[in-house]
Amino acid sequence: MKLMGVKSLLKLVASSFYLISAQDNLPRCSQITIRKEIRTLSTQEWGNIKNVLGYLQNDGTFARLAQEHTTLFGVVHGGPIFLPFHRRLVLDIEEAGKRYSPDFFVPYWDATRDYQSPEKSIVFSPDYMGGNGDPSNDNCITNGPEYGWNMSYPRPHCLRRVFNGQNGTVKSWYSPETMTSTLQTSTSLDNFRSNLEFTLHGAVHLGVGGDMITPEAPNDFIFFLHHSNMDRLWWKWQNAKESNLMDYGGKNPQKTNPASLDDLIDGYTDRVRDVMKIGYGRVCSLYDDVLPLPSLNFNTTLFRNLRSLDTGNLIVGNNNTASGDNDSNSPSSDTQDGEKTLKDLSFNTGLRTLSSQTLEKFFPELKSSKINVNMFETSGAKLGLVLGSEFSSNNTKSVKKRAYMHVMDNKRDCGGSNTNYSYNGGYQDNAKTLPVPYMPPDSYIKMHNYKKSDVEFAVNKCIDLVNTLNREGYVSPF
Repeated sequence: MKLMGVKSLLKLVASSFYLISAQDNLPRCSQITIRKEIRTLSTQEWGNIKNVLGYLQNDGTFARLAQEHTTLFGVVHGGPIFLPFHRRLVLDIEEAGKRYSPDFFVPYWDATRDYQSPEKSIVFSPDYMGGNGDPSNDNCITNGPEYGWNMSYPRPHCLRRVFNGQNGTVKSWYSPETMTSTLQTSTSLDNFRSNLEFTLHGAVHLGVGGDMITPEAPNDFIFFLHHSNMDRLWWKWQNAKESNLMDYGGKNPQKTNPASLDDLIDGYTDRVRDVMKIGYGRVCSLYDDVLPLPSLNFNTTLFRNLRSLDTGNLIVGNNNTASGDNDSNSPSSDTQDGEKTLKDLSFNTGLRTLSSQTLEKFFPELKSSKINVNMFETSGAKLGLVLGSEFSSNNTKSVKKRAYMHVMDNKRDCGGSNTNYSYNGGYQDNAKTLPVPYMPPDSYIKMHNYKKSDVEFAVNKCIDLVNTLNREGYVSPF
């Protein structure tokens, strides 16, 4: 089989990306920021981010966003506005950071990589975000970029964390398999929102504790890493089906009318429709493992070459895909020899051993003959093609593209702290059954004014999934 040249592959994806908002009045972003998983950042990238965080603390940005989140807490949780509001909030701190460094961005923390023993995540190491608070000192954190800060909102205090497990541990979170099932079985935006908000979203807030389980949670930069990940999962779901991209509806808290794309986002002058399509308007941050739906139009050439890219450590940087490029391995020269099927992708081999009833109930996409990688949360497996773009405002054909694979071997060197923390970027050495999710405490449900039956319904679906997988002998590769 002929391998498509990287430039041609990137052209194919690039041209498809433009179709996402072809009929939208919002201007195309002139510059695109790529949000990466925090563990994949270079020392320079993470050092720059930490440096900017200090400026944002000093200029009051953390306090401002903590106050905004607190003021609006009762209206931006428990309804469809949850996702657009937090997309806009993460963009808010990112825009503030870019005033100090144009290279600043908000990484995402794929918490599913750490689901078995979250407290062992390298994200909690001193070189990243720091760990648990000191119970003998008001639960103040003892290391990390926010160590020693005086958080001013709602009153002067240190940044606090209180892990929710015994002896400094964190109760298990949700696995990549549960999020994959959520991506595949959520039938509407509000259904997806509840399946996400009441499960992984809540588990991470509860696990970190301290400021993170208060309305002023934005005091902790982990809040933004976490909500960048929530936004990434939403963008995956938006690009899972054409009908998902602009899907928005349901009932928002304290509102009388049904949710509408024309609703103003609480706290901002933007309307919901203004933040629905990444790459247009002010929403100029793409995620490094989400492929825009038009590029996944079941084109066999693209599928075959995604497979070829899924073979090892590959980094392709700053490829010039201007219209004048000449690539002999053009898409048109490839033969159409059948659709790419999911059974050929290694990360889902174990799932394919499940009974047909289980697949139909929890992983219906595995029965499809066509692939959409956005319907899978692969937890750093060698699958995610990373698409970055630098749009030219003057010539839409003259753009630069960058494609990366998630390369776990290129993780940032964290020195001696590696002995105490797990990178958790790939397959586990020791196979374990999936941990059964726990129900959030009543105090957390009441604080958010959630309807308890809605929370129980979402969590119980995940419990049913985990129990089924464990009962059928499924062994997670993550």
